[in-house]
Amino acid sequence: MITQLRIEILKMFRSKAFYLSFAALSGFVFLMLWGFYSYAQRKTGGTAAEQFKYSYESKSYFNGLTFALYSLMFAFSLVIPIFVAMSAGGQIAGERRAGTLRMMCIRPISRASIVLTKFLVVAIHTYLLLAFFIGLNLLVGLLFVGWGNLELYPGPLNLVDEPGTILRDDALWRFLYASFSGTWALLVVASVATLLSVLFENPVTAVASTLALYLMLYIVGRIEFFDSLRPFFFTTDMDFWRDVLKPEIPWRSFYHYAGTCGAYIFGSLLLAVVIFERKDITS
Repeated sequence: MITQLRIEILKMFRSKAFYLSFAALSGFVFLMLWGFYSYAQRKTGGTAAEQFKYSYESKSYFNGLTFALYSLMFAFSLVIPIFVAMSAGGQIAGERRAGTLRMMCIRPISRASIVLTKFLVVAIHTYLLLAFFIGLNLLVGLLFVGWGNLELYPGPLNLVDEPGTILRDDALWRFLYASFSGTWALLVVASVATLLSVLFENPVTAVASTLALYLMLYIVGRIEFFDSLRPFFFTTDMDFWRDVLKPEIPWRSFYHYAGTCGAYIFGSLLLAVVIFERKDITS
């Protein structure tokens, strides 16, 4: 399995899609920076360069940590899952479409090892992607906005019910924690995509099905009419990763929802392995 893992990691680093995901997220960061400056221009009467840190909530609200927080929240929900689904959805189905899956299956390695090795590579890609994105946001925030404490207010991020503050050094640790909790949450999408990659022969179908399912549950779960159904969507449980960015981390609910996400991950992987073990590979 170690040899197979090395081969898969090498294939990942040779893939153009791997570098495209990092380039796309870099573009998103600088787009967010432009949006931040545009917003500050409107709020400060056109003197954003001098008064970027001033807003109606707090004189220190606009800083690099706030920028990183907003960028991470928006990208995590609607941008990063796309690249995770693309990476996982193309693993098994991509090999089949390329005509190399049968050759892999006749090697002295179990089919379960093939699925788990490919998923592990996706997990590595997911962490690298998220860690890079968080690090780039913090760097851009430091260079172009400046740092301060992380001020949190009730609003579009839906993080707190009342104003709170996380000191700068503590906030940096919280972003580090978010790279791990966020990766764990995103692995739910990766496991579903892996399962669909086993079920479908075309990687495009696997990726599209994963994204359709994710976006449908994500959007429906945020419509008030469906509040009674929201607890049953895996997208709801994935929100647990945000708890590390609250002034006081609710550890009890954090572990509960992290465990629920783990059940989705291992359940999807187990089903993928069972189906793949019984699947007739003819090409």
